[in-house]
Amino acid sequence: MTEAAGKPPALRVADLIVAEGPEGAERILIAGLTVSVAAGEIVAVHTDDQASAVALVQVMDGRRRAQYGAMAVGVGGRPRRVAPARPTGMTVVRAYQALPAAGPRPVVVVDATRPTTGPQGPVAAEPAQTAAREGSGVLLVTTDADTAATADRVIHLNRPPTPPARTEPAQDQARFSVAALTAASVDSLTSAGVGADRAALVARVLVDADARGHFSHGVGLLPMYLDRLERGGIDPAAEPVWISQSDPVAVLDARGGFGQVAAELAAEHCARRAEATGLATVAVRGNNHIGMLAAYRDHFVRHGVVGLVFNISGPSVAAPGAGRPTLGNDAVCMVVPRGERRPLVVDFATGTVASGKVRHAAHRGEPVPATWLVDRQGRPTTDPEELDRGGAVPVFGGHKGLGVAVITEVLAGILAGGTVSPLVHKQRAEPERPMECSQLFLALSPAAFGDPPMEELLTVLSSAVTAGYPQGAPRVHLPEQQEELAEAAALDTGISVPLSVVERLGWTADRTPAVSGGTR
Repeated sequence: MTEAAGKPPALRVADLIVAEGPEGAERILIAGLTVSVAAGEIVAVHTDDQASAVALVQVMDGRRRAQYGAMAVGVGGRPRRVAPARPTGMTVVRAYQALPAAGPRPVVVVDATRPTTGPQGPVAAEPAQTAAREGSGVLLVTTDADTAATADRVIHLNRPPTPPARTEPAQDQARFSVAALTAASVDSLTSAGVGADRAALVARVLVDADARGHFSHGVGLLPMYLDRLERGGIDPAAEPVWISQSDPVAVLDARGGFGQVAAELAAEHCARRAEATGLATVAVRGNNHIGMLAAYRDHFVRHGVVGLVFNISGPSVAAPGAGRPTLGNDAVCMVVPRGERRPLVVDFATGTVASGKVRHAAHRGEPVPATWLVDRQGRPTTDPEELDRGGAVPVFGGHKGLGVAVITEVLAGILAGGTVSPLVHKQRAEPERPMECSQLFLALSPAAFGDPPMEELLTVLSSAVTAGYPQGAPRVHLPEQQEELAEAAALDTGISVPLSVVERLGWTADRTPAVSGGTR
């Protein structure tokens, strides 16, 4: 928090955490409070929880130990770990008590944790305002909203974030049910001459990405796919051909068809062979865009094997400090079956963000964070159109992220496809040519490793992550949790698609009755 303009802080509290109860079953009373108070300023800390308010006063008064946090008292005071002793220079008074005789007191904490409103209004305002007039920084701790309103600023302690309200689609959005969006996508593909089975597969992969909240890989790609079909970059009738099928390595030539067709075949073969033999690998070469890697997760889950998928793509990512897009926004995915439970899925691109997320923002006419994109001179930009003007997405994690990208290039590029991303054709810039990208699918059977207790150890692993949050883990803190929430929302309220995409596809309310949304 910032203190009053132009005044240095008399009190600074950082990351204060207070809990009660036995270890492992604690109740968090104060979840990471950070506040600063300037000399002559009154800041109220308001909470509806009496126990939390009392705990804060007790910590300030030196009568209770905090689990974590630092405090500095006095202008220029050094932050020190909160200890069970009242800091020098701090005075704690009850709301109904008079201030002690005048003396040096940089900070006054007013305890208004009990009912403090009388016939003349909030009683707590009196000692707080007196102390502020004398130049003290005042921290007013209260459970009463009227009392809090007398302060210069109010901090709401432990208030949970407000969930986003369900609203109608924005004026530049249309909303589809999952079934309607799939049907509309299949219709567009079959109308372009794609066979029914292949159209259903491509539509399923695209809509799955939208349902999981990854619109960068959803039906927003469909206009580009149709353009590439028309110009020859995708051969809708191409049949993948096995170059070799020896265990444990098989090699599949996609022959420039829909990327999803070869990827589906590779994932199924890889998972099935790994279940039988313990380990299997499928290299796919000569392919086009395959969509979100997690779309092929069901094959690994059905056969009970751990899956790894690596993919290289055309240049759109810049190495650390570079401005030109010379590397692919490569992708890595891991799928871990969990019996009857939802599988653990880790799926990410090696760029700071997937290139499709930048283009999705362009579809919506929205800026992007400056960390997502650099222009042709290597300068951060918020204009998503810069990506297709020669800009680039920075690689994630600096040189460590570059290391992950190089690993992916070797596995999915050099080994699997005899290529690397700088040689891959960009699907938007060269719509008349197959991308010639490649993927590596790898599957490992737990049975081949002596059937380690996968579920038990995954539980320990997830518990270790949550244990790092003393104040309680946020709702989304592990891979696949965000996607689970997105899928539930998609089934409940549908999927929003930019009207710019809807119009380019020629979809209308008459053709797709489940569409709703604003009009321009």
